[in-house]
Amino acid sequence: MPQRAPRLLTSTFPVVAPLGFMLLALITEAHAQTRGGSDSSLPLLDLLYLVVVEPLLPLLAGAILFMWTRSHLIAAGLSALGFGAWGAVYFSRLSVDGPLSGALYGLGFDGVTSGLMALAGSGYVHLIGAEARRLGTERTAIVHAVGIAFAATAFGLLLVTHGSDKVGIGLYLVMLAWSLGAAYATGSFGGVVATMAFALVAMVHGIWGAAIASGVRDAGQAYLAIFYVPPLLVPVVATAAFGRWLGSALRARKSHGRPG
Repeated sequence: MPQRAPRLLTSTFPVVAPLGFMLLALITEAHAQTRGGSDSSLPLLDLLYLVVVEPLLPLLAGAILFMWTRSHLIAAGLSALGFGAWGAVYFSRLSVDGPLSGALYGLGFDGVTSGLMALAGSGYVHLIGAEARRLGTERTAIVHAVGIAFAATAFGLLLVTHGSDKVGIGLYLVMLAWSLGAAYATGSFGGVVATMAFALVAMVHGIWGAAIASGVRDAGQAYLAIFYVPPLLVPVVATAAFGRWLGSALRARKSHGRPG
């Protein structure tokens, strides 16, 4: 019994840490979007860059840098410096208070948020490696491949249906069903929770992108849906935990029931 607490902490920290960094970065970005509003006349390529590419780049950079260096600090630091420098150049041209003020804002805002997103990316890679060692490559690949595919599908469906409430509710029910079934069948907890958190964030971006594409005035308000991600993630965590416990209990019962 005394050994369970350290084991639980070890297995849940790689999940909680990257998700916390990711949500903190996205909430910071949400504040910036609602302050600045949105331009409903954005071309399609600019819209895709704003809604899809820009948030994914720091995640991918953090993941790739961690695979090369095996250091979360280096992955986050280099990403923060690189994206911060890009932000400094970009905002220095737009600031009405002068190039220096814009550069400092871009360096601080893009640098901090990109560094946090990169930490989420490096933590996710670390989680995949830990689950592959514990569960095996095949089961780990199934959990993460299906989870990421579901996140991309959810984003696309909400984008083309203009953020339909019915579609959103249906996707969330599928998410809960998958969390239960995948955790039960594979024994994964961290992978299920992490990919479903990505799916929730992708749904927010789908709603936000649909609002911008539809020409909604101050479409940045749609990005406030990011604040619903933590409470919506709680049932996913509970369902995945129950599925993992149920699967482990049934497998242990079957192993004890086999003749020696």
